[in-house]
Amino acid sequence: MTTVERSIVINASTEMIDKIALDAHRLPEWYVGVEKATPDSLYPEVDGRVILVYKATGITFNLALTVQELVRGDHVAYQMGGMMVGTQQWGYTPEGEKTRLTALVDYEIPGGALGKVADKLVVERMNAKNLEKSLENLKALVDAAILYGF
Repeated sequence: MTTVERSIVINASTEMIDKIALDAHRLPEWYVGVEKATPDSLYPEVDGRVILVYKATGITFNLALTVQELVRGDHVAYQMGGMMVGTQQWGYTPEGEKTRLTALVDYEIPGGALGKVADKLVVERMNAKNLEKSLENLKALVDAAILYGF
């Protein structure tokens, strides 16, 4: 499995971050590579699922994220299935008036040895850049929501 971890400090409460981060319909707005997100009626609660169309390095992945654990204002954990399998964990750490959001993604792409080579040469770097940019995008959306009182 490949592990990608990134974090960002956001000048907001965990509740404000959750409002945007846990809204599946807003995922394409901030998560780089997500072209479409379709939640079921349970999402974002435990066992809820969101189906994603995710594009990285010119490859389209159909993915399903199933919520394994949710403690609002603290963390959410997903099981990832489909063309890329693994887990995602998103956790909050208070830093005074700010919140550090850390995303940890463990994944494996199909294709055996060839898939591992492609991952190391291209996909891992792209996923890391996408995750970093996604956190920046989420921060910008939260900042805008605070600024404009949403």
